[in-house]
Amino acid sequence: MMQGDFPVSIILRELEHDDLLPAILFRTARKQCDADIEALARNQHAILPLDRQERLIQEVQTIIQKYSFEPEFITAYPQYQALIATGVGAHHAGQLLIWRLLLEELMSRGMLRMMVATGTVAAGVDFPARTAVVTAHSKRGSEGFSVLSASEFQQMAGRAGRRGKDAVGVCLITPSKFSDARVLLEVSKRPPEPLKSAYFAAPSTVLNLLKYRNVDDLEFTVERSLGAFLNRRDASRLREEALIEQGEIEADGDLRGEKRKKAEKRVRRKLRDADEIEKKQETALALSLDGLRKLGYVEGGSLTEKGYWSAELCTSLVLQLAESLSDGLFDECALFELVGLVASIAGDPHRPYFKLKANPVKPELFKRLEAIVERVKESYQGPGASEIAVLPDAALTVITWMDSESWAEFSGLLRLSGVADGDVARLVSQTADHLNQITRLEKTHPVLAQSAKVGRARLLRPPFSESLITTG
Repeated sequence: MMQGDFPVSIILRELEHDDLLPAILFRTARKQCDADIEALARNQHAILPLDRQERLIQEVQTIIQKYSFEPEFITAYPQYQALIATGVGAHHAGQLLIWRLLLEELMSRGMLRMMVATGTVAAGVDFPARTAVVTAHSKRGSEGFSVLSASEFQQMAGRAGRRGKDAVGVCLITPSKFSDARVLLEVSKRPPEPLKSAYFAAPSTVLNLLKYRNVDDLEFTVERSLGAFLNRRDASRLREEALIEQGEIEADGDLRGEKRKKAEKRVRRKLRDADEIEKKQETALALSLDGLRKLGYVEGGSLTEKGYWSAELCTSLVLQLAESLSDGLFDECALFELVGLVASIAGDPHRPYFKLKANPVKPELFKRLEAIVERVKESYQGPGASEIAVLPDAALTVITWMDSESWAEFSGLLRLSGVADGDVARLVSQTADHLNQITRLEKTHPVLAQSAKVGRARLLRPPFSESLITTG
């Protein structure tokens, strides 16, 4: 257990001295990861001997050939020189997927001394290190900072120890003003989070299920789902607690007046909560069906014609896209306008996007799309309802990429605008995925489906590709 808020250079030096490399150093923010790499590159004591740098370069070339990467996307990457000089890489969602794949390969091959990463590297990636260093007991989310869950901490700590190479793995904690070792100790002793049902009555889920059954069948299926089972179990436990409390109230002859009223009110509230929990899946499905009926996708117990072709759009934006199609928003759009409009609702409202030139999409198209988004919001308030926003900057970002000669040209514009490569990669991936769903409408909307296919192909140019988008 390290004491104090140590700079990355000291952490690396101490781990190397005690033969605890390779290591993964977990940070809470992208900027921290990048700052660590910059700090190491400036520190002469962190620089590798030339022979180790040459071996690292050779291994990078091998990986480039393995994945058929275009070399300039790697060698021109802003952190490439620091990677070669120090044998340390930063891994987070603000980077291109090909860069993260390179780092993962190098780590798996034992070529890196340390990976500085956010929690994105903890789950779903199999390249354990000898040591994991946890530098914070909380993480930043959409609603501010929250303490790590037991599974999140276990994922980080679980990176420590290489099968067949290490007898034990080592997890170190660096207590500081951002990391309370006492909190992490308590988190480490918690049991794993209970199993949860992945089903919820989102619009795309309900539409797809109704292609093969009617509403009565769907209600029957949901009633027997894992989610409904877990809800009934939780409701039963809550009722048992309420009954025990009720018995204690009745047995306590000294409990009178206001205190008794409050105790009885607490019991009634638990019983009401139990009823709500028990009917949670039923209520969620009813809300979803109500919204779909209001928008004309479901009538009576089955899908309408509109509902059937909309069910082909297996995407979180199914209602926004389907309503846009029904309203004819895309009918007279040029290719760049179609792609731009889809991108404008595919982006993340909290991410900054490119804005250094005029937007080629006509303002009235954005206004029409905003009206559609608002209509969906008012009509559908069931599960899966999200705060979709129309983001003209997201449209401009994707259109600019479509028109760019190369990634080098485009990434230069991104840096001028302060936009992270990884955020753009995510936006391009999301837009390409939504366009791919539109290509499935060949029978009902053949012209639009073909345009979506062409637009998707224009987006998935190097450093993006079909395989990388699927992997990411």
